[in-house]
Amino acid sequence: MEGQVRIMMNALTHMSDIMIPMVIFWIVGYGIVSGVKVYETFLKGAKEGLRIVVEILPTLVGLMMAVGILRTSGFFDLLGHLIGPATQAVGLPAQLIPLLIVKMFSSSAATGLVLDIFKTCGPDSYAGMLTSILMSCTETIFYTMIELLVYEYYQVSLG
Repeated sequence: MEGQVRIMMNALTHMSDIMIPMVIFWIVGYGIVSGVKVYETFLKGAKEGLRIVVEILPTLVGLMMAVGILRTSGFFDLLGHLIGPATQAVGLPAQLIPLLIVKMFSSSAATGLVLDIFKTCGPDSYAGMLTSILMSCTETIFYTMIELLVYEYYQVSLG
């Protein structure tokens, strides 16, 4: 039985190693068969992606600097001590308060706080595991709210 499990795991491992190259070859092959200029289209997409990175970089740097300033100034510690007793009553450690606040605006900026929580509490602690769960949610709260408001606006105005 154990030998069969090992064979199956090896097969899955090898299959997962070739999945991404197979998907890439399939996309390129489909583009060629469809008559799309694959390389030119790829370059156009890469240029557009680079332009977007250049546009959002100042905002991202600003958010990371603001989080760094608030973290080193002790503001997040103060906030954790003030709100912590209330949140610990419902099972939310005080160390996660700054993470929740920053995550509302930017998941990328919250990454530094995640590393702090992992250093102080450990990744296998309750706070560390809860941090991992919170960071696995890909959307920020305000981004989702803006999407909802835009959707509602278009439903009302077009509806």
